[in-house]
Amino acid sequence: MESTDHVSTERILIVDEDRMSCELLQFKFTVEGFAADLAHDGPTALAMGPENYSLLLIDLMDNEKMNGFQLASRLKRNPNTYNTPYIFISRKASEDDIVNGLDAGADDFIPKPFSARELVARVRSVLRRRKMMAKRRMSNEVRFKGLLLDIGTGLVTIDDKQVKLTRIEFLILGLLLRHRGRFFSRTDIRDEVWDDSESSSGEVNERAVDTNISRLRKKIGNYGAHIINRQGHGYAFVD
Repeated sequence: MESTDHVSTERILIVDEDRMSCELLQFKFTVEGFAADLAHDGPTALAMGPENYSLLLIDLMDNEKMNGFQLASRLKRNPNTYNTPYIFISRKASEDDIVNGLDAGADDFIPKPFSARELVARVRSVLRRRKMMAKRRMSNEVRFKGLLLDIGTGLVTIDDKQVKLTRIEFLILGLLLRHRGRFFSRTDIRDEVWDDSESSSGEVNERAVDTNISRLRKKIGNYGAHIINRQGHGYAFVD
């Protein structure tokens, strides 16, 4: 296990049995402004805290303890490293190897021998793509302390534990969370949340709004106290 002291916002872990190749790559990435650490087998890589790295470069390795595919599988099964990107590098680069590597969740597969310059460029490309994905995810998330509403997935969690809401409850919570401190009348909530056909037909009355908010308050536990009703103003989610 070897590491550099170079400080960088991007840390990569190179996992390869070929020590000389590792050291050359470590030098190249350090020159390019990365912090590059080395591990020469899967168990060592796992012990180094792969969740703390921006990206892993993994050789397929023919190690009896753990090959590259097995290491990747361990990363995908761990919620702390599920979203950590990795690139396979290998002299074994048949069509089956490449397809199996990408199917295993790799962001790229680069056959050896390769140009160090190309490798650095591909690593940067993966990191840029992952940052863009993270930004899109963040734009879909509305958070208040431990309460998180993810518009993209339609999920609500409290301290990372999923809370089961109906579609209407989810939409009401989203409306109030996105506009914290703003009061919405029952009519406003009805028009924003229910389908136009339901809202205009009179099928949804003010009592339905109250009932759904009452259930929502109970489901989100202590956070339910942040949904208040002010007479003459309506409902709001307040800090």
